[in-house]
Formats: sequence, C-alpha cells, structure tokens
Amino acid sequence: MDHIDERAIDMAELAAEFWKLLRNYDRVVEAAPDNLKAGLIAQAKYGNRRLFTILDRYGMHIETFDGLPYSANLPVMAVNAEDFVDGDAVIEQTLEPAIIVGTTAVKTGRVFLRAEKV
Repeated sequence: MDHIDERAIDMAELAAEFWKLLRNYDRVVEAAPDNLKAGLIAQAKYGNRRLFTILDRYGMHIETFDGLPYSANLPVMAVNAEDFVDGDAVIEQTLEPAIIVGTTAVKTGRVFLRAEKV
C-alpha cells in the first residue's frame, strides 16, 4: 500500500478496534475457569497473529507505547495530558494503538500518562 486512501483509513480503524477487542479478551481469559484457559489463550494468539499478518500484507503495523517517555512527536494523544503540563510523563498504558503505514501514522493512538519516577 503506497498511499493512504479511504480503504487504508478504514483498515486502520478496524485494526485498532480489533486490537482493543483482543486486549479485552485477555481480561476474559484471566477470569475464565482453568479448564477453558488453554483454548481461549490459543484463540487470542491466533487472532493476534492474523491481525499482524493481514496488516503486514498492506504495509501497515501497530505501534504501542507503554513505558516510553511521552513526547509530542509520538503519534498519540494523551487523554490526561493536561495533568502533565509542567512535568515529565511516561506512557502508562496504550488505550488505542497507532496504526502506521511506512513512516506515516494512519491512525493516531490514545494513551494514558503517569508521572515519570525519578
């Protein structure tokens, strides 16, 4: 995929939603009875592999930022950025991933920040 068109944007939106669904699925697996966990974990791994394979086919990939220092140069929007106008922040959690084509963000991610520990 050499250029970003409406289909690329739609695919990026769908990929981000599927990524979020898989993260929620991980929580369901944690709460599941032990006798069901192995099958659920296998299904989640398969879903992740398919997501990355399909995106790769179109030159796209997912970026998450957990643990990185927050920077305005990252393709993310911090949902609590107003809490950190005077201090350094670290990305606590990626709420939605950024979807990248080549070096261009097709979809900006959403993150939650925490104060950087010194």
